[in-house]
Amino acid sequence: MPISWSRAKARVRASIASPAQDEPGEASARAEVTSDHFCRDVPSPKTAIDIFAGAWSSRLPAPYDELTGGQVALFDDARIHWGVEQFGGVMGMRVLELGPLEGGHTYMLDRKGASEVTAVEANQRAFLRCLIVKELLGIPSAGFLCGEFVKYLEQAVWSHAAPWDLCSAVGVLYHQQDPVALLELASKVSDRLLLWTHYYDEAVISARRELVAKFPSSSTAATAGFSHTLYRYEYGSALESVGFCGGLATWSHWMRRDEILGCLEHLGFKVIATAFDDPAHTNGPVFCVAAQRR
Repeated sequence: MPISWSRAKARVRASIASPAQDEPGEASARAEVTSDHFCRDVPSPKTAIDIFAGAWSSRLPAPYDELTGGQVALFDDARIHWGVEQFGGVMGMRVLELGPLEGGHTYMLDRKGASEVTAVEANQRAFLRCLIVKELLGIPSAGFLCGEFVKYLEQAVWSHAAPWDLCSAVGVLYHQQDPVALLELASKVSDRLLLWTHYYDEAVISARRELVAKFPSSSTAATAGFSHTLYRYEYGSALESVGFCGGLATWSHWMRRDEILGCLEHLGFKVIATAFDDPAHTNGPVFCVAAQRR
C-alpha cells in the first residue's frame, strides 16, 4: 500500500532523531543532505561563481569583475580582437571554438556578431563555469558542449557536417599529444583558423632552467603526410592545481614555430598574419596565427 505523505515525514524525523536505527546506506545519504553541497545564502551572481572559488582563471566583465578572483582578461582579449579583424569580422558567421575554458572568447565572438558559436570543452569543471557565465552574461549564440573536441571533430568529418566559417583554437594546440592531427581535423571543418599556441624553441628553453626540466625527450613523427619533430612536455606539479586547465593526459607535445607554419601550408592554408610572438612568455614561447585556405 502506498505510504502517506504524513507517514513519510514521520519516518524522516524518526531517522534523524534515532541514527542508531539507520538501515545500511541511510547514514551516508543523510550526511550528503547535510553536507556543503547546498548554498545557504541569498541567491546572487556571487553564490554561483563561488561554487568554483579558487579555480577561476578569468576576470569577468563589470559588474562581475571582482567576483571570480581570476586575473586573465579573457573577456576582453587582444588576441580575439586581432584575429577577428584579420578575417574582416565574424558578423553572421558560424564559429567552432575549441576549449572555451570559461566562455570569455565565446562571449567576445557573440558580441562581435557571430550567429552561432559551438564551444567544446572537455574539462568538466571548466564546462560548468561556462554555463555559469552564460547564465550571468547572456551569450545567446553560444552552445556549450561537454566532451573531447578531437572526437567531436572526427565525428563532424565522418558525418560530413556543414563546415564552420571559422575555427578558433586559442590555447589548445600545445595540450595535444598529436598536434598535427588536430590541425588536420580543423582544416577539414573550416576554411579559416585562428590559432594561439606555445611553441618549442631550443635556444630559449635551454636557457631557462625551469622550462628545460619539463621537456625530457623529443621524437620525429609523420602525420597527414607532414614530417615534424615533437617535444614531450610534462605538466608536473601543475596537475595538482584546482584550476588546472591543461590537456587530458599528464603530458603533451609541443612543436617548433616554423613547423607549425609549415604544417598549415601543407594542409592548404595561407598564413594571413602572425602576432603576439613572445619568446619570453612565462610558460614558454608563444605566438598567434590567422590562416585561411588558399
